[in-house]
Amino acid sequence: MTTNLLRLSITTLAFAFASFASVSAADSDNPKDALESTIHELLDVLHADNGSLSFTDKREQIVSILDESFSFDVIIQRALGRNWAKLDSDQKRQVTLLITDLVLKTYTRELQNGPRPTLSFSEPEALSKSKIEIDSKVKVNGSDVNLTYRLANIKDRGWQVYDVLVENVSMVSNYRKQFDEHFQKKTAQDLIELLRNKLNKVHS
Repeated sequence: MTTNLLRLSITTLAFAFASFASVSAADSDNPKDALESTIHELLDVLHADNGSLSFTDKREQIVSILDESFSFDVIIQRALGRNWAKLDSDQKRQVTLLITDLVLKTYTRELQNGPRPTLSFSEPEALSKSKIEIDSKVKVNGSDVNLTYRLANIKDRGWQVYDVLVENVSMVSNYRKQFDEHFQKKTAQDLIELLRNKLNKVHS
């Protein structure tokens, strides 16, 4: 794996966390509105005009929003794919926490003090009986970026986002390829150290 692991463009990073958003079963008849509401709620936290609110406090609020019916570890596990089984339980916990903090910390460092992005969403299009995709356009720092959210209707949980396409490139597939390259020559512990080093650079 190259040193570009988890290095996202600013726009991709700004909405990477949205791939963990969920839509409750109660909103199953209108997944578009529920998804849009969740993302705006997250942006409200990240762009709150409160200089005294620490990153840790913001992180707790964001995770609280997301943890209502979905968790970061689901997307991370999908991104790791078959490599997930190569991690023991403690390594899985560490990787999940490090990636979560890296995404959130980099976002807050790069964008929270800039203008709030604007979003527009299209109506859902069916991929199958239980899957849909919702196209959206994001305007941030004067640039337009196309994002597509793919959702599956999971029993008792409603519509869940399982992947995000940035300009037609799947985030999950992109990261799975990078993780596959990493594990061809390196170990789970090497991955943990790489993520720690990246997080330390974000903090500095």
